[in-house]
Amino acid sequence: MLDAVMTALDTVLPRLAAVTGTPGVAVAVATSAELRTAATGFADLAANTPMTGDTVAPGGSLTKPVTGLVFQQLVEAGAAALDTPIDQLLPAGLRGRDPEPVTAAMLATHQGGYYSDIVTATAQAAPAEPVLDYLRRRHEAGRAVEYGGALPLLTVPGRYSYSSFGVGVLGGAVEHLTGEPYGARVRREVFDAAGMKDTSIDDGTRNPWATADRARATGYTAFGDWCLPSPPVRTAAYPGVGMYTSAADAGRLLQSLLRTARGDRGLVGPESLATMVTPHFPRPGRGARSFSGLTFELADPDLGDDWWWGHTAAFPWGFWWEARVWPHRDLAAVAVGNRWDMARFHNPATRSAPGLAVEWAGRWAVSGVPAGLPAPDPSPHRTGPRPTEESSYWMGVLLGERTHGLLGIPDPLPIGDLTAGARCLSAADVSGWNPDAFARGVEHARAVAPDPDALGALGRDLGPAAALWMLDCGAASADVMMPVGAFAR
Repeated sequence: MLDAVMTALDTVLPRLAAVTGTPGVAVAVATSAELRTAATGFADLAANTPMTGDTVAPGGSLTKPVTGLVFQQLVEAGAAALDTPIDQLLPAGLRGRDPEPVTAAMLATHQGGYYSDIVTATAQAAPAEPVLDYLRRRHEAGRAVEYGGALPLLTVPGRYSYSSFGVGVLGGAVEHLTGEPYGARVRREVFDAAGMKDTSIDDGTRNPWATADRARATGYTAFGDWCLPSPPVRTAAYPGVGMYTSAADAGRLLQSLLRTARGDRGLVGPESLATMVTPHFPRPGRGARSFSGLTFELADPDLGDDWWWGHTAAFPWGFWWEARVWPHRDLAAVAVGNRWDMARFHNPATRSAPGLAVEWAGRWAVSGVPAGLPAPDPSPHRTGPRPTEESSYWMGVLLGERTHGLLGIPDPLPIGDLTAGARCLSAADVSGWNPDAFARGVEHARAVAPDPDALGALGRDLGPAAALWMLDCGAASADVMMPVGAFAR
């Protein structure tokens, strides 16, 4: 079965990368007995480094199930319980005076009373903050990070609000209960145990890119065909989003969990895993019903044998992942792509190369590979307009708003590194690209960030030409400053 699926992926991945404008895509597909990888394109466009199954990239929210697993190990050992109030598992007073009652399970299902967030980001060169210090500081401040704290940190517990910070609190409980740094605990109890040789946590104790001879992926902020390296950032919320891994290593984790789902004891026992992938709360959104498990995302159980669990993941502004396990099919698949569509902001699985690769691999493993798969098309594909001096400026404004406003990074970006690594996917003639105009746009956004009102006004002042450019780049809205409304309401 895997032979046919992997042959089909080898055929369609180049075309899938081309039509979605993704520089590189890597996929791992596993049964409980076998794991295979496929890849296409480039991990780095400027260096012509090929993407492979072993290429390391920030795993973003694939970290959340890892935190869930190490916490569940503590539950199995009797050191904690899912219904234990989280304040009993943290240093006294860490969440402030008289905090709302929240259990570990509520944090793991995104019902812990924290506003939806992206990540708490800092420049990559900034020192990493210990997770318990970070959690205490954020609770003392009492505000969200996005747009300078336009929203409070806390909302009403019990309703669904996706939060990397909330899972960070759960990771802080792991560190406090074990008396061991979160990263060291995870490395021994999950990564080493699952054979994930190239995976680490960016907690400041080691270079996440230092993985023997393995290549690292460059993430790209994409504006149509125009791709700039994403700003180098790290996050203090690393129990929620701080893992660096490869498609092959992420596949090894899923394969271990697949074996456990079929009855073998692995990182946790079968009963513990079953608890983690039981629907606990419906996830709001359009389309098919989905549910939140304990740090896992679940499809509708009414799918029967087609039911899956896993996680979608991203890391700003350059990486998207999709990971799924179909326990009734004895199948798992995970994929990564190094493109973040800046005009669209959210990159849904049904439009991203990783999402489609995983979905198709799961479908073909059951239905068989369809006849007449599209062969690679050697001609260039345009996914948006060619750059001009004016749109180079707009790109800078958009990246500056996302980085200095939404992420709240005050430090200037390494503009020279970003512009030096910029590449167009579909044209050798890039005469319209203007690095100086791009730099001006970034600085103009940084000058008014993180004020959401000022950033919104800057976006509106760009006028209808910029709005049409956004739509030409694939945006769902002509509003240039899309995230402002969602994270500064």
